[in-house]
Amino acid sequence: MTTHQPPADRRLLKSVLLSALVLAAGAAGSYGLAQLRKPPELKAASNRQYNVETFTVQPVDLGEIVNAFGTARPEKEVVLSAQVAGEVSQILPQLKVGLKVKGPRSADPSLALQASIEDSRVENPDGDLLVRIDPSSYEERVAAARHRLSADQSDLNRIEQEEANLARIYEKIVADWEDSEREYKKTSKLREQGINTESDLRRAQMELRQHEKAKVQSHNERDLLPLRREQTQRMIESHTTDLKLSTLDLARTFVRPPFDGVLSTVHVERGQYVRVGEPLVTITADSEVEIPLAVTLDDYTKLLPDVLERRYPAVELAENETSKPRWTGHVVRVSPKADEQTRTATVFIRVENTTQVTPLLPGTFVHARVEGPVLKRILAVPRDAVSNGRIFVERDGKVTQQPVVVSRILNGMALITSGLAPSDRVVLTNLDVLFEGAAVTVSLERSLAEELARQRTRSARLVEPPPES
Repeated sequence: MTTHQPPADRRLLKSVLLSALVLAAGAAGSYGLAQLRKPPELKAASNRQYNVETFTVQPVDLGEIVNAFGTARPEKEVVLSAQVAGEVSQILPQLKVGLKVKGPRSADPSLALQASIEDSRVENPDGDLLVRIDPSSYEERVAAARHRLSADQSDLNRIEQEEANLARIYEKIVADWEDSEREYKKTSKLREQGINTESDLRRAQMELRQHEKAKVQSHNERDLLPLRREQTQRMIESHTTDLKLSTLDLARTFVRPPFDGVLSTVHVERGQYVRVGEPLVTITADSEVEIPLAVTLDDYTKLLPDVLERRYPAVELAENETSKPRWTGHVVRVSPKADEQTRTATVFIRVENTTQVTPLLPGTFVHARVEGPVLKRILAVPRDAVSNGRIFVERDGKVTQQPVVVSRILNGMALITSGLAPSDRVVLTNLDVLFEGAAVTVSLERSLAEELARQRTRSARLVEPPPES
């Protein structure tokens, strides 16, 4: 029995056979062409040289720099408030923000107080008169206190005179009493002898008792004088205190600056009625400003010993990290405790504006560069020159790779404790293609000062060693 294949299967079989024939023919052609190809000619390898930049290692004294940010604030600023109530009767001409005012020149506060009372001029050695509150009622209180004190003194003088008068009267009463006592004794003897009468004896006895009563009364009056004197002296003390308080209130009608400064706020106008405690003006001292800096605890421990020994570290200040220093100051004190949230401690910088070309205004945000401890005779290389604890060193046009030990990283500089020797030339560029024994050509020699200057934030400074004696 004969089997017939469908036409579709026959077409598929023919297609497969045809593809196999084409592949076989292509492989045979490729093999023949490969046999005709010539092998490439080999050339001798040439010695390639790399252009590199190097850094010569030298032991140096390197001073650390502590970087931090802070906002300047006035060293002294005070809001002068009214200490007495009344109408503002006088103000300093041009009492406006920005006006410079002078404080007292007297070192004795009592002299300044007395001058404020007696001298109402706008300018005097005890400071400019900023505001004057109507003193009429306070002058009357001072006058009344003086009158009371004068009356007390008169009472005291009268007591002194009474004491002298009573002393004389008492002497007369005692003499009369002595005479009366002698007369009574004489009359009593005569009565015993029957010479006089009973009425004579009673009359002598009555006279003696009257003199004794006068003596006792005079003695009692003299005993009351010390009590009256003490009472009067206490009144004098009380009225003296009243006079001092009244004088102080009168002095407070003169509002003067406690120190030299600039008016930063003015709250009062002439004719305005002010009450006790109302602010009048705000004075800001412009001669000194203070900057609190929050530094890490590690930087805090670097600065603390010098501050405690009163070797106040110098500070350079600028508007930002990249700007040149515009102001200078010193770290003068440190906070005794750390911030538990930020884990930082605060150090305080003082800037003397009298020595600055441009004064540092309170409220200015600044970048501070504080001089830290000095690291003696260390080897420092750029941090990028160290890779996996190894470094390339150039000697006679060849490079060698050698291990180094890095003690710490100081921003962009690595401090080397072993593996390098003074005058070694460390390779800084093309580190990704160099290998042991590679030939190099030094195109540029860089110094440590240049490397430090390239840093965006200066972390160290070169310190010149002291001259040898």
